[in-house]
Amino acid sequence: MFSSGDLPVQIAGALLEAVVTALITYFLLTGQTTQEEIKERQVKVFEKKQEVYHSFLEELKKIIQDGEIKIIGKDKDANLDKSIDELKDLIFQLSYLQMHTSEKTINGVLESVAKIIQLMNDFNSTPEAEKQKELPNYYSSLSESLFNVVKILKEDLYGIESKTIDKEKMSSILKECDLFVETEGLDKYEIQKYFWDELQKQFKSKGYDITPNDFTQDVNEYYARARNRHRYYGFGFNVYTSSNTGRKVQFYIELENSYYYGFGYDDKPATDENIISIVSQISNSFSSNEHWAGWKWSDRFILDFWNLNSDGFESLKNPRKREAYIKGIVDEMDMYIKKFQQLAKERNL
Repeated sequence: MFSSGDLPVQIAGALLEAVVTALITYFLLTGQTTQEEIKERQVKVFEKKQEVYHSFLEELKKIIQDGEIKIIGKDKDANLDKSIDELKDLIFQLSYLQMHTSEKTINGVLESVAKIIQLMNDFNSTPEAEKQKELPNYYSSLSESLFNVVKILKEDLYGIESKTIDKEKMSSILKECDLFVETEGLDKYEIQKYFWDELQKQFKSKGYDITPNDFTQDVNEYYARARNRHRYYGFGFNVYTSSNTGRKVQFYIELENSYYYGFGYDDKPATDENIISIVSQISNSFSSNEHWAGWKWSDRFILDFWNLNSDGFESLKNPRKREAYIKGIVDEMDMYIKKFQQLAKERNL
């Protein structure tokens, strides 16, 4: 039994215990709420940073896809539209970025963005004839700067260090992709030089005895002047040797405005009725004269190298199509050579 004097003490102790418990509970709940609020705020900040970073990359993507940074753009009707200003949009995106990141991060991003803009400006000012060979280096350098932007933002956002794709590796991959840029101009020197080089290469691969010729000087002289210009050049090779006389029949490819091809003896003149008869039997499109037993223009692959207005030049401009286009030319000529060889043997030329 408790005495009446102990009761107040017990009541006070119980009340004190209750107060202490309540205070502890309060502080625990308050601390938990604060932690939850901090965590929730951090999540919101993280999500906002993600949104800002992605918006920035989208803006950068539009500029890169355009290939230039537009100060004043054009609307859908091709009229000047002052509301289209990619530079202003980029500046605003950079300001949003600055609000959510450190000075180190924003400086790193600015440096890479400046390189991207400079790369695009340099490429756009490159002469049309040189753009094709600059493509792999341009895109590998562009990729390097873009990947560096992503690397910086990724490290800031996720706290994960990462490496960008090696520039040399990227360049090697791009070279294998056989990149092609549609240019406004046509490098007539390069196109004609390629024509002669690839013709010789493909005829040689078919087993013909080709002595390589360098047509650089011929091509330069061909386009040097309009009057009395250098022309009627090309190359030839043996396609048949007479079993009776030992004379060699040559197949020639030559150029005036367009190229033409045909047959003749290597020691000329070509006024030999036997060979003329055989060539005319191959196709009535062959014509003979004092120089040729038979010559003709191409059936399907017309190329006017002087006026440069033939459809075939679109294929020759494109590295993905040019080799196949020349193959079509070589296959056409090879067909006539094979027909000639067959008839010559049958007639015991």
